[in-house]
Amino acid sequence: MLFYELRLEYVLEGSSNYIAWKDKMEVLLEDNKLKEFIDKDIPKPPTSDAQDMGESRICVEKARRIILEGVLYHIVSNLHSKETPYVTWKALKDLFQNSSDHRKLALKKKLRKIKMEKGETIPNYLAKFTQCRDELGSVGVTVFEYDLVRLTLLGLPKSLHNYQD
Repeated sequence: MLFYELRLEYVLEGSSNYIAWKDKMEVLLEDNKLKEFIDKDIPKPPTSDAQDMGESRICVEKARRIILEGVLYHIVSNLHSKETPYVTWKALKDLFQNSSDHRKLALKKKLRKIKMEKGETIPNYLAKFTQCRDELGSVGVTVFEYDLVRLTLLGLPKSLHNYQD
C-alpha cells in the first residue's frame, strides 16, 4: 500500500515557489515509488495481463492525484484533460520552467528590485535572493556570487548601511 502525505509547504502557488515545490514533489513521488511515472510516459501493459494493467492504472492515478493535490485551484485548470502523470508534469514544467527571453528578463528585473522591507529579518531577506537565483538558474541564467552580494547590499535599508563597509 502506498502512503503519501501532503503538507501545506508542498502546495504549488505559481512560479514563485515552483523550484522548491518541484524538488519536494519529486522526493514525495520517489518515496512512494511513483517517480518513474513523471520521468517517462509509461505504456499500458498488454490487455492479456489484467492484474499488471490494474496495478499500473492504480499507480498512474495515485501519482496524478499526488500532483493535483499539490497545486492550488487556479493551476489545476491548466492540467485539465491531462491523462497521465507524465503529461501533467510536463504541462507544469512548460508553464513554470519556461526559459523564454521574456521570463529571463522578468526574473532579472525581480532580482534587481529586491529590497529589505521594514521589520524583515536578514534570513528572510537573503532567502528572496536565493529563491530568485534558483528561478533564474532554472531558465539557464547564471548569477555570479559578486552580483548577488552587490545586489544584496544595495537592497539594505539606510539603517543597515554600516554593513556595506
